Amino acid sequence: MELQVTLSVSLRVKVEGNVDAMIAIFENGQVTDCCKGENRGRVLTNDRIVRSLEKVCTFQAPTTKKPIRGQANIKLWEGYTKAKCGMVVFLQNPSSMEVVGAQLLDLPNDA
Repeated sequence: MELQVTLSVSLRVKVEGNVDAMIAIFENGQVTDCCKGENRGRVLTNDRIVRSLEKVCTFQAPTTKKPIRGQANIKLWEGYTKAKCGMVVFLQNPSSMEVVGAQLLDLPNDA
């Protein structure tokens, strides 16, 4: 399965240099049965595990005046279940790794 994502982003702050538009698909409710270490014998439930991280595109010195657009095809993993997953889109300076904006989005109904 594949998820096709198209972004249109308007910046509300001035950004120095280039920014990468990134998409993270995460999964909730993963269970780990711990056999070793300080959690030995415990069952842990983990949320917001990033299962896919993709760079959609790089925007060259974006301004706050014009929307910026990009598109990506994200390959989904075996066992993907929309009900357990979510998506975060964020803009990141590739030099400093500073995140200059982020938003949690709903996955599309057909995903």
